[in-house]
Amino acid sequence: MDAAFKPDTGQGGWGAVIRNAEGVVVRAGAGNLNRVMDAFHAEMMAAREGVRLAAEAGMGRVILETDAMLVKFALQNDSFRLSTLGGIIWDIKTLAASSFSSVSVIHCYHSCNRVAHELAALGCNSHAGTSLYWDSVPPEVVELVASDLAGPMV
Repeated sequence: MDAAFKPDTGQGGWGAVIRNAEGVVVRAGAGNLNRVMDAFHAEMMAAREGVRLAAEAGMGRVILETDAMLVKFALQNDSFRLSTLGGIIWDIKTLAASSFSSVSVIHCYHSCNRVAHELAALGCNSHAGTSLYWDSVPPEVVELVASDLAGPMV
């Protein structure tokens, strides 16, 4: 999952890619966010959408990947419970606990999160209130998904 944020307008976008154990995309989504306070707010909204998509896809064991270290910290401990985003963070944790048999959160480098990043940019540049969903590889990111699945060259 990833987010995009335009500080001058308070507009943002979210992107999420749900992959199976083999790395094949089984669900993806992107959407526009209005009245976003900051980049962390956008990232937490993207996390909530990613968790929701994984739950709807019927995933049991889930690894949430984010390139935002604060998102990882917020979802792994209670240090953000009194923050302005405490309610959203609580929603994410509650949904994850009730939907998955196992969930872990890992930090990945931005270069490993290109598919979700491009979907977040698509959502950010969409009309207000837009949400887009795909049950396979979205046409906008076919090449990025293919390069991810190809693996490193030796």
